[in-house]
Formats: sequence, structure tokens, C-alpha cells
Amino acid sequence: MGNRNLYRTNQRLHARPGLLIVLLIALSAGGAVWGQTQSAGDSLAAWGKIVTVLQHLRCLNCHQLNSPLQEDSRRMHIPHVVRGVDSRGVGPMRCGNCHNDSNNLTSRTPGAPEWSLAPVSMLWQGLSSGDLCRMLKDPARNGKRSPEALVEHMNSPLILWGWNPGPGLEPVPIPHAEFINLMNVWVAGGSACPK
Repeated sequence: MGNRNLYRTNQRLHARPGLLIVLLIALSAGGAVWGQTQSAGDSLAAWGKIVTVLQHLRCLNCHQLNSPLQEDSRRMHIPHVVRGVDSRGVGPMRCGNCHNDSNNLTSRTPGAPEWSLAPVSMLWQGLSSGDLCRMLKDPARNGKRSPEALVEHMNSPLILWGWNPGPGLEPVPIPHAEFINLMNVWVAGGSACPK
């Protein structure tokens, strides 16, 4: 009986490709799917996984106060660079001088559009999971973003670099699609934060 229903569903989807597209969009959007709503508990559980990405060295290396850190060892950036007023370096030591729009595989220099340090308000090294969560959803400290806009931000080219940092660098620990789904669950459940 179950195989027959699956066969009929499969036939309907092939007969109406638009229905398949709507179904795939609904599944990838996270949040309320099939009439389910996300609870604060779901949101908090999602945050427990989200924070493993945000506290990963791919993020922390640039969420620094004055100078970025480098590589998986998190060593001091060589050459020594400092933030500057626009978070992109100073004088001849601008981020874009070495970090272009894509990874340079020859020199092993990472790159992505808009390469820079995170704004000072987004300094999160040393924050507890709860403090990082509260900072992230505070528009005064997150670039004036709503929780929904935070999800969009996690799809920006510079953020996406963390999943494709180039040879020899460890990517963030959760696949990007799963991370976005977790972000959607976190938002749909009220952006719950641990104490």
C-alpha cells in the first residue's frame, strides 16, 4: 500500500514540475513545514548547533578587535595588518591588496568579495554561547539586522567563504544548507538564547 502511494505521489510530481519546485522550496526554507511550528525548545536546540559555526576559527579569525588571525593555528596575521576606520586595513596594508574576490590557490591566499574584519560591534571571541546569541540578535550590534535578515546575511559571499576556504584550511563543521535550515528554525522559534 505504501509503495503504491509513493508511486502515485511520484507520478503527480512528474506531471506537475511546479509542485516539485514548491515542495523543494518549502523543505529548504526551514521553519514551519507541513503545518509544524517551531517552539522555543526547537529554537534553542538549533542555536546549540549554530554556535558551533559562529565560534569556529573560520569565523573567529576575522571577528577580532584590531588585527585578524590566520589559518587553522590562529596565528598573528603576516604581514601585520590593523583594522582601520572601515575595517579593511590602513595605508598600503589594505585587505583587498592580497585578498581578492576568490581564493588564490597559487599563493594560498584566501579571498571572497568584500574581504574585511567584522565590525567592532560584532567582536564575539570569548563570549559565552548565550552572550553571543544575544549579541547576534541585537540590531544595535549586528548591523541593524532583524533575525530574518541575519539568515540572508549568512548567504553573503564573504560568509559563504567559510564553507569553501581553500586547500589546507578546515571549513566550518556543518554543511551550509543545514546551517541555513538551523538558522530558520532558530528564527521561527523566537531566536531563543541560552542563559
